[in-house]
Amino acid sequence: MRSPSARHIVHAVLALSISLPVAAHAGGDAAAGKAKSTACAACHVSANSASDIPHLAGQRATYIAKQLKSYQKGERKNPFMAAIAKQLSDADVDNVAAFWNGQATGSDTTPSPEVAAINKSHMAFPKDFPKGFTLFLTANDAEKNEIRTSYINGVGFAAAKAGKAIPDGTVIIVVHQAAKLDANKKPVVAKDGSWVADKVAFYAGMEAEATWGKDIPDLLRNADWNYAAFSPAKTALPSPPVPSQAECLACHKPQSEMSFMFTLKELKDKAGAK
Repeated sequence: MRSPSARHIVHAVLALSISLPVAAHAGGDAAAGKAKSTACAACHVSANSASDIPHLAGQRATYIAKQLKSYQKGERKNPFMAAIAKQLSDADVDNVAAFWNGQATGSDTTPSPEVAAINKSHMAFPKDFPKGFTLFLTANDAEKNEIRTSYINGVGFAAAKAGKAIPDGTVIIVVHQAAKLDANKKPVVAKDGSWVADKVAFYAGMEAEATWGKDIPDLLRNADWNYAAFSPAKTALPSPPVPSQAECLACHKPQSEMSFMFTLKELKDKAGAK
């Protein structure tokens, strides 16, 4: 058999190199990225095949690093990812990317106990609600034809009234109600201009108690706040369909200077805080 020429060998090598995946890396330290990867795992490690959240294990490090930097710059839009990515240094990005690149593809379908703890809310629906709570905000969502009424318990309201930081022991409940619609599918408006509420769709809650944040990594931790959603029957709702606690933590994380609340200003206005 005729020996292959040098030209044939070069062609064969080129063809092989094109067909194989590129083993790229961002030059990071996988061991250093392991700790911060726990926050990523809270959303990305899942056995839910219907989830649209991508798996990271085995993904190219250069790809992961590029996406994280795109979220940092605002080139990719996602409030949860932006909140996490903006806390990472360049070295953190490379280290996290290297960690996930080093994990076997398909190995991120079962959350570890440490990761599962992040999504385990300690919050229960408050007994006797709305007794003992103050309504501080009513807002209409025209896109969803929904009315949202926000309540806070006595501990939190007293702190807001005194101009103090919102303390442990605070409970906030947001009631999501469908607006009553007319024949044209438009919200019915009462004489005072408010929308007329129909049925409760669900309740969303946040509660802070001492030590409730101890199992949550710094990238996600909201002091000692925990989050939960409840059905009209006031039973806890699973994720999906509602956001997981990790997603709530990521969403509220940028509000750290506002006691992790999106409605602190409205609360203070209601309380008459100085």
